[in-house]
Amino acid sequence: MARAQAQRRKNSRSRAQRSSSSVEDLMFFPKLRRKAKWVFLLLAIAFGVGFVAFGVGTGVGGTSIGDVLRDIFSSSSGSQDLDLLKEDAAKNPKDPSAQIGYANALQAAGQTAAAIAVLQKYTTANPKDADALRQLAALWGAQATKARNEAQAAAVVAAQATAGQTQAPTDSPFLQQVQGNKITEVISTEANNRATAANNRAQNAYREAAKVYQDLTLLTPDDANVFLQLGVASQSANDLDAAIAAYRQFLALAPDDASAPLVKQQLKILVAQQKAGSSLLSSG
Repeated sequence: MARAQAQRRKNSRSRAQRSSSSVEDLMFFPKLRRKAKWVFLLLAIAFGVGFVAFGVGTGVGGTSIGDVLRDIFSSSSGSQDLDLLKEDAAKNPKDPSAQIGYANALQAAGQTAAAIAVLQKYTTANPKDADALRQLAALWGAQATKARNEAQAAAVVAAQATAGQTQAPTDSPFLQQVQGNKITEVISTEANNRATAANNRAQNAYREAAKVYQDLTLLTPDDANVFLQLGVASQSANDLDAAIAAYRQFLALAPDDASAPLVKQQLKILVAQQKAGSSLLSSG
């Protein structure tokens, strides 16, 4: 009897301990949830910043903080690379790879004039480096093309301003006022001035490119492409005599080249212009 009572008391204590343990377990999860709220909040903020800063999952194009940061880092990296290449070029003034590499980096950074200056200095000291001369000529060509495009854009603006002035109806008070204030005339004049200045820059760049190609013909007299480029640069610089001579030499070296028919056409035009110019000089 006594033994049975002792067993019942033992079982009762065990159930009480399990009950107490279960209650503590149940109380633990609410505590965890309360603490986890801050974790969830921090995670939500982190994801939110990620979505806004780096444009993750937004499906919307455009500039974000992430774009700005990437631009900053990329531009900083590009600037550092340019500085390293500049330092390398300064330490190795006779190394063509260092000079051309620095010039290419400058051109990629939109500093074509600076790239030209680097290669001009190098080719002056190393006049027989054909690769550097080709690169220099190409840079002058890029400079000329840029200036020519600027001239064309300015000419379009001038033409539009002139057209607007000549076609304006006289019964329009606004356009009469505009014409009276000579606004279109001012716009046209400024645009024409920009076009003239840009054309002058293009002409100078083509002349410089032609000089470089002329030097290349002495180093590579059998390279038909050099004579073709010399002809194009000379023609663009309005040097008819040099263009004709270069085109003729190109045809002599590469009569079956794919560009030969077009070169022959240009050659006929230039020869006709040359004769017309000569007749005008003789008659004058």
